[in-house]
Amino acid sequence: MKKLLPIIGLALICLYYSCYKAPIPTKKYKTEKVIVIVMDGARYSETWGDVAKTYIPNLGTTIANSGCVNSNFYNNGPTYTSPGHLAMISGQYYNLNNAGNELPPFPTIFQYFNEAYPLKSSWIISSKDKLEVLTNTSDSTYNNLYLANTDCGNNGLGTGYRKDSITLYKALTIFQNSAPELTLINFREPDFTGHGNDWPGYLNEINKVDSLINEVFVFVNSNPNYKDKTTLFITNDHGRHDDRNGGFNNHGDSCIGCKQLMFFAIGPDFRKNTLLSSPNELIDIAPTVAELLEFDLPNSNGNVMTNLFEN
Repeated sequence: MKKLLPIIGLALICLYYSCYKAPIPTKKYKTEKVIVIVMDGARYSETWGDVAKTYIPNLGTTIANSGCVNSNFYNNGPTYTSPGHLAMISGQYYNLNNAGNELPPFPTIFQYFNEAYPLKSSWIISSKDKLEVLTNTSDSTYNNLYLANTDCGNNGLGTGYRKDSITLYKALTIFQNSAPELTLINFREPDFTGHGNDWPGYLNEINKVDSLINEVFVFVNSNPNYKDKTTLFITNDHGRHDDRNGGFNNHGDSCIGCKQLMFFAIGPDFRKNTLLSSPNELIDIAPTVAELLEFDLPNSNGNVMTNLFEN
């Protein structure tokens, strides 16, 4: 009998471990997917700053009521397209070459996310081809590693811009087929038309992009891969000069027209039908995304926007 005891003990230990199931780590948040949508170059005064919300009827009503709006949201760095997008996806201001000829000197949320979750996917989908550079970095530790998928411009960097309607189609197709966990979408038309000094056209394009954003919103709230598990951030990369500083057809300085942005945040972890006035800025988006999706974001200068959260 004494000889059998060690054998019986070993058998019991083996039985215990064969039946034991390690506890599944609990997620801190309900959010499983994040989409950042940029209405490129629309001025605050023609978007949320317009009391009647004339050109953003969807953002101004249904979408605003579904989440949080911050009327005190700014780009406090370079007010150009490439630096503005870099700020929101890195948490750092840096005067990145605006023509798409320079890689960011540091990684963004895309590379950190892909490093943390190699079995998940991320995308940059943009009407402007030059934003494809944002998937990579010149930092030697991350250069050419953990890259996001891209669908930018006509066919990638250097191929030129495309219409926003095509970008919407591409985005919805990617969502339907791949259901990525992290996505940036750029709609270019308000900025593109504003640079043409076409005031009626600029206003019309804001209204069109409002409709395109609403199509993404409707999809997210109806598709089972996204419904009740997706957070949307909707903002601008920069505004445009106010009338005292050159007018709407350009941007790039620190006037209030260039710096102040619209900002919407909708998601299962956020407050509903809430208007915020506490100050936040473009670099606060990246750390908030990292908090929601639970990955590390080193060297960010932004802050998690705790004012958005329900608890």
